[in-house]
Amino acid sequence: MPHLPRKKDINVFDTLDEQCAERHFLGKTREEIHQLLLEKYVSLYEDLACMGPVAFAYYAPAWEQLFGAFADIEVTDDVAEWTLSIISIRCISLRNETPESIAAMHHLLACCERYYNSPARHKYYADEARSYGYAESLIGTPPGLQKDLDKCARLRTVLNGEA
Repeated sequence: MPHLPRKKDINVFDTLDEQCAERHFLGKTREEIHQLLLEKYVSLYEDLACMGPVAFAYYAPAWEQLFGAFADIEVTDDVAEWTLSIISIRCISLRNETPESIAAMHHLLACCERYYNSPARHKYYADEARSYGYAESLIGTPPGLQKDLDKCARLRTVLNGEA
């Protein structure tokens, strides 16, 4: 999209959620939204989940940048969890999505998969599993990590139209 999303790109059905997204996102570039997300990602992730597909496809890369912006595993865990929530919410009405917004969801899902499969994340999960006394045989793929990877796989199936 060569131009900023318009009001009708953000607020398609005039729901309260879309009106909120419009207030936060309208007239802002990806770069401006990325800066805003660094400060307020907790309160803005729902806007991405509820805005129109054209605007979502435009702004999703700003959310994707959050994965590289935080070194703190626990903060990045939140970003990954909220990313899966964004995708899950958008999948409820997948028929309303555009090819570009579905591609953006695939990119966000790939960020989660890379994060969950990263050596740092595996070490964190292994350390957590050990601290809770899991059997050494479970340390390689602790239940929490497997649960997150399973969520990713289910969402990938839905996005691919296989569900």
